[in-house]
Amino acid sequence: MTLRVLLMYLMAGLTASCGLAPAAATGRPSAAMPVGSCHRMSQPEELYHVSDVAPPVSCTEPHQTETYLVTRLSGALATEPDRPSPDRLRAACDYRPIRPYLGARRKDAQWGIEIQAKFPTRAEWAAGNRTLRCDLLVPTLHTDLGPQLTAPLRGIMRHPQSVLVRRCRRETVDVVCALPHDQEWVEPPIYLAHDDSTPSQMKHLCQANARAYTGGTLDGLAVTVEPVDTRQAHCWLRHDDDAVTTTTLRGGSR
Repeated sequence: MTLRVLLMYLMAGLTASCGLAPAAATGRPSAAMPVGSCHRMSQPEELYHVSDVAPPVSCTEPHQTETYLVTRLSGALATEPDRPSPDRLRAACDYRPIRPYLGARRKDAQWGIEIQAKFPTRAEWAAGNRTLRCDLLVPTLHTDLGPQLTAPLRGIMRHPQSVLVRRCRRETVDVVCALPHDQEWVEPPIYLAHDDSTPSQMKHLCQANARAYTGGTLDGLAVTVEPVDTRQAHCWLRHDDDAVTTTTLRGGSR
């Protein structure tokens, strides 16, 4: 079964409640992986299985998830004698550490990644283990492989490899910037104080936003305004000649 089939399962909304057999135990607690560890799913069902006992792999090898937070459950959820449902446990993953983990600055926004969670096995839960592991599911670069990267996500926003998790567009289709694209999304969207804003005001704000995004220059670049309503708009950057690229226009990468 390939990772392409894995995607079909995910789109169909399969969960761990489907009665799949648990992964083979290795004697290591399923959630006891350090922050920064990466994980390769050798079988499609591993991606949505709630527990994981496989050892981590190097983040420079093909992998599907990366751990950004390891914490201990507390409160009413932790007192339940039977392990709660995956949805309830997954909701306990705090999203706030994600931006610092990625090395995001004020105008950086991640795109194409999702939160996955791994919990103690039922036996571990019964024995008192309440460790929650929160992972980032990496983007999909090739549909025949499914979600897979060979680079660590930790600190990625400060490097050119951030193209792997930035939002771009090829004509009208959104893609990660590592794929061929002719437009790049500028974070954040603009908001105007009044409903009577004019197209020229939106254009002016988008240009200011874009200059901050690139580091001060728009030479050879054009800004496109995409209104959401009378007070909000998205800003997109492209080359004057509509060049297709796989790099980022974000300033300050090193």
